[in-house]
Order: sequence, then structure tokens, then C-alpha cells
Amino acid sequence: MNKTWRRALILGGLLTAFALRVYKLGDQNIWWDEGLSVLAARMSFTGTTLWTAADVHPPLYFWLLWPWARLAGESEFALRFITVMESLLAAALMVPLGRRLTRHPAVGVAALWLLALSRFHIWWSQEMRMYVLAGLCSLLSLYFTIRIADAPRQWRNHTGWVLATLGAFHTVYSSIVLVPIENLFMLVAGLRRPDRRRFWGRWILTQALVGLGMLPWLALALPRMRSWSVVQEPAALSFVLELNAVLLTLGISTDVGRYAVPAFGVMAIAAAGSIVLLSHQDDCLTRRTRRQRLFLAGLGVLMPPLVIWALAQPRGFFYNPRVEARYLLPFAPVFYLLLAWASAGFRKVRRLRGLTPVALAAVLGLFAWTLPQHYTPRYFKDAYTTLTRTLWAYAEPGDAVLLVSGDRYPIFSSYYDRAPAPANRPPVYRIPQGAFVLTEENVADELASIAARYQRLWLVQIERTLQDPEGLAEVWLAARYPRTLSSDFGYNNLSLFDPSGAPPTVPMWNLPPQHEISATLASGVTLHGYDLLTREFRALDIARVGVYLEAGTDAQIPVAMTGNGGFREEIILDVTSQAGLTRHEARFQILPYTPPGQYTIEIATAAGSLPLGELRVTHTYRAANPDRAAHPMDAQIGEQIRLLGYDLEGARRGDPPQARAGDTLQLQIIWMTPERAPERYTVFTHLIGAAYNPATQGPLWAQDDQTPLEGAYPTDLWIPNIPLRDTYSLTLPPNIPPGRYQLMAGLYAPETGERLAVQGEGALPEQNAILLTSIDVVP
Repeated sequence: MNKTWRRALILGGLLTAFALRVYKLGDQNIWWDEGLSVLAARMSFTGTTLWTAADVHPPLYFWLLWPWARLAGESEFALRFITVMESLLAAALMVPLGRRLTRHPAVGVAALWLLALSRFHIWWSQEMRMYVLAGLCSLLSLYFTIRIADAPRQWRNHTGWVLATLGAFHTVYSSIVLVPIENLFMLVAGLRRPDRRRFWGRWILTQALVGLGMLPWLALALPRMRSWSVVQEPAALSFVLELNAVLLTLGISTDVGRYAVPAFGVMAIAAAGSIVLLSHQDDCLTRRTRRQRLFLAGLGVLMPPLVIWALAQPRGFFYNPRVEARYLLPFAPVFYLLLAWASAGFRKVRRLRGLTPVALAAVLGLFAWTLPQHYTPRYFKDAYTTLTRTLWAYAEPGDAVLLVSGDRYPIFSSYYDRAPAPANRPPVYRIPQGAFVLTEENVADELASIAARYQRLWLVQIERTLQDPEGLAEVWLAARYPRTLSSDFGYNNLSLFDPSGAPPTVPMWNLPPQHEISATLASGVTLHGYDLLTREFRALDIARVGVYLEAGTDAQIPVAMTGNGGFREEIILDVTSQAGLTRHEARFQILPYTPPGQYTIEIATAAGSLPLGELRVTHTYRAANPDRAAHPMDAQIGEQIRLLGYDLEGARRGDPPQARAGDTLQLQIIWMTPERAPERYTVFTHLIGAAYNPATQGPLWAQDDQTPLEGAYPTDLWIPNIPLRDTYSLTLPPNIPPGRYQLMAGLYAPETGERLAVQGEGALPEQNAILLTSIDVVP
């Protein structure tokens, strides 16, 4: 490989790494650990340092995040970008480290590409956490370790190692794994040196400098460290090794046993190539040096999971973590170096030379195949943005916020206190303060003193089951003050309690609407702006559009969501005459079969309609095609719902289909309604025979009754004229006797059990069911 091609591949690898790490970087809500990082960055520098001293991680990442947050801002993209930069430095370091480790420039380039496409590394490069930085410092430490072994008298190598190792130790405590890895390597590297005593002496002195460099931090942190554990059951070593293999190759941390075969296939490539390297000559390295370097790389791959497993075993001091993917990340680049070197090793054997490009192509292809699974779940949900914006809009002097959130407070705080939060926003009190859970005995003590000091109280409940499962804070406040505002956000709620009982208004000095606009909507009703805080929505999300109105008269204002193909959903805002500015919210529920695509939000005006903004619906189901059903039908149930066909799997072909005891029939039914159903019905799918079933005390032998899409798409929400496909599973019991059975379906009201009348193809009016097919149960 000439220099031009090598430089092109290096540039291409770095650009690829950058693109894959910034793609959808900000399209993910802040999670709990990231919320803690935000809180730490908002403290004073001294406060950040002291907080970190009592935490489970050293301070280097937070020291870097502290100025970065003030420089770049607190958006999800900005705060995570510092990790992207650290990951790019790690990617760039793969080239000189690979060259220094193997004396083959192409190995570093191949390792760069492996790291660039690694889902595992991309995953944590898009998180506001310290593990990528720990990996960067560890790579630098290994790089200077090799340089020290090559040139032990060059003190700049020792200086670089001290700084890199101190950086790793000041980023995550588990970087202590460097000690056995590098000391075992230096022990082996010095065994046959004539000056081994001086060689080892310099090395010990260099390590002593690291120890001295850690003393100030340890003196500050050790008295503040707490001993606590999150381990319920220690992980088995075999599980940790399997998890490590799947993470390094596929970047997947759940259901790892399912992916063990391809993961260990990649491991086998690394092992086979390493054996070839050990047993064949190399023009660039002596056999002894090559074996020493392979020993170092092997330690860098095998030692971290062993140390992480050991640290996760129960003990009585310091933090006792469970085994998690992130702890295995820092040394992942070492595996990619070893894999690249091992793949190149096949070229040492004439018969195996063709394996090098095949192995690298297969591994890179496997890496690329898993990447879409990483990006698909990433989108920014309206979990806290509208909640905090509503609070900001209505807040007045003399307000206070009571936050019932358990340990979720860092997430709420990261949104509530970020720009453009108004400077005069109400103070937040975490409830309870004197106990872990609110009880009838302590609720008054927790709330009364705060209520006495403020005019109005906002109650923010975020996963209240953590600390207020009985809702005692809400009950206590509601018994004493009128509730003048309440808004649900999934499992969370925002309520305003005001002794005056007056409906809240938006003070003119507060934060303006996200989009300021002035338009006359109706006689006496003026629009002053709107909020549309997130733009991508998926099934079961609610698209919230906040409109700021000044109303001198009562009115009904239509707000519509319109899309391609004539789709239109309209919400009517009931506006009452009220002095001042008020915020109203139009809520559009995104259903599983809401057509994917771009939508425009429109509000009716005196002159027609005014577009407010656009949103995008993604990852919903496309309309089912009745023409593709294996068994098309045309039956009607009730006055609105039609059954247009079905598919049956799990039965053997025949006329009629055949099944045996223990088989599971997978039934997919295509439904449609020309207009919204008036209420929610339950679908029943029954397998009826002639014999008596003692378990059901009748002829029913298998059934699956459910609200469509396992409760996600009730019949009263079905979108008119959009066919849907729903799946039902019927398992035949072991004692089902041979014979002919009838597979039928229908709907009933869950409150009464009364079935809807049927007509059309397959209708059985006396049973109010649709006969789909007969099934022969055979021995």
C-alpha cells in the first residue's frame, strides 16, 4: 500500500468515524447518568471537583465538560460533541499505535476502519459519559509503554506515559487494569535484556511518579467515598466473557446468547491469525519482539473483562457495580488492533493469503450490518420539553415547584434549568426531603412549611411511584387549594395549585413563545405565537402544539394536522373569555397506523387557515393490503368494522388445514372501518370443537382475546379507511382430541361480554362470529 492510498484511507476512515458519530447525536433524550453530568457541569469548578470526589468516577471528564458546557451550550448535541472529539482522537491514534505495535502501517489503517464502524464505540461516543476518554488515555498509555520498551532511555516516552496513565486513572477507576497489563508486558520485555535491572528500575520509577501524581486526588476523594452496591446477584464469568465478545463485535448488550455464534466467529479469526503470527517469520519484527507485542495485545483484550468481573463481585468497600457494557469499552480499541493484525497475519502463509481481505471484509460487513439497529431507536421525545415550557410560561413571582421524582431529578433539572430558562423561574424543592417515601405521617411535615412561604405551588410528578406511590402530595395539596391547571405527560403530571382559584395567565414578561406570530383567529381572539418543541413522532407519541391566545370572547378554534393523501385530524380548542394571555394545547395522538410522512399543523383564522409548523411521523405501520391476504374475505361486524381477510401460519396445508396438539396457530386478520367506532371492543379468536373441554367447561379449545395490537390500537381510535393487520396466537392444548374444529373471530364489549352482530362472508349470526376456516386436528 503506497502512501497516497494509505493517506486516503486514513482520511476516509476519520471522516467515516466522524459522520457516524455526529449522525443523530442530538436525537436522543438525556438519560439519568447524562443528567448527573449536566448537574456536575453546572456547579462551580470547585463544586464539580468535590462532588466528583464523593462519586464513583474521578474528575477528568467533568473537568473537561465544565468549560465545554459554558463554551458550546447545553443542547444534547453540544454536550455530547466533546465525546465525539475524544472518539476521533482515539480513532486517529489507532494509526500510529498500530504502526508502533506491529511495524506494519496497514494494520493501523485497518484498525482505524474497524473502530470507525464499531457499533459499540459509536454507541458510547454519542453519550455524555467518560468511557471514551478513558479509552483514549489508555491507548496513549499503551502507546508510550511500547515506546519505552523500544527506547527506555528517552525520558520523553516516560513523560508521555505518566501523563497518559494519570489521565486514565483520573477518568475511571477501573483503568487500574493497565497496571497488570503493562507490568506483565514490561516484565516479559525485559527478561532477556542485558540491562534488565536498569530497564525495570526506570519502569518502577516511572510508575512511582504516577503514584505520586494520584496522591492529591486520593487524599481528597478517599475520605468522601461511600461504600455501596448495586449488585443483586454476581454475574458469572462465562456471561461476562460472552457479553464482551458480543459487544466488541456487534455492539449489542441484550439477549447476547442469540448473537454468540457470529461474535465468537470473529474471535476465532483473531485467534487463528494470532497463531499464524506466532509461528511464522516477520520481516519487520523479530520473533521474540512479535511474541511480546502479541502478549501485550492479548492482555489488553483478555484482562479487562476479568478485572470487570472481579470488581463486580460482592465486597464491603467502595462502589460495587454490576457488570455493564460501558465498563468494557475503554479497551475495545485494543481488540480492533489485534483483529487487524491477526487478519494481516494470514498473509504470512501462501495458502491463506486470500483470507486477509476476506476476513476484514466479512468483519467490516458484520459491523456495518448492526449499525441501523443502533440508530433506529434514536429520536428526541417530548418527555420534559413541553412540561418545562408550560411551567416557564405560567410561572409568577411567589411560585415554587414541588418535585416528586425519586432519583429522576437530574433529568428534570437538566431541562428545567437549561437555556432559554427564565432567570426568575420558581425554585425547586425535591419532595420528600426528610424520608425516602412520602407517607400519611410525614406528608404534612414535608409540604406545609413550603406551602406557607409561597403563593402558588406547582407539583411536578415524574414516575411518582418511586417515592409517592399513593399520590399523597397531590391529595394533600388538592384538599387545601384549588387546582387551576393540570396536564399529563405519559406517566408524569404537571399541576398548579392556587389559593385564589383564578385560571392562570401567561405574564407578558415571561419567556415568549417559541415562535412569535400575530394573527386574528376569530372575533376577539388573537394568536400571539406557538410552541412546537419536537418535530419527530412515532406510534403512541402525542404531538403537542401550544398556542398563545388573547381572548376577549368565547370561541372554538380548530387546529388540524394535515398530511399527504388527504389525511386530516382536527382538534377543537374551547377558548373562554379571559383577561391576559393564555396557553392552550392541541394534542394529536400518533397512532400505530398514522401514515408516515410530513404533516403540517394549521390553525383556523378569520381569513381561512394559517400554517404553524411541520412535523414528521416515522416508524408507524403502513396500511395493510387486503389484496395480499392469503384468504381474502368481506365480512362486517357491528355497524362500522369490516374483516377483509386473514393469513394463517402454524398449520399444515390442506383442505382444511391440519394441526396437532401443542402447535401454535399464528392468525393475522386484516380489519378496516369506514368511520370511527363509537367505543372500544375486544377482538376474540376462538377454536371451537365438538368435544367438551373441562378447562373451559365448553367446546372452546384455544383462544386469544385482546384489544388490537396488544392494547396499543383500540377500536375507537382506528383511523377510517386505513386497513390494519393484527396478530393472534392460539396454542392447541396437549389433551385436544383429534377431529374437526372451527376457527372463528369477532368482537365484543368488554364491560358486558356482548358480541357484535355479524353479516357477510363467513357470518354465523347465531354465534355472532365470523367463521374463518375449519381446522383438522390430527394425532
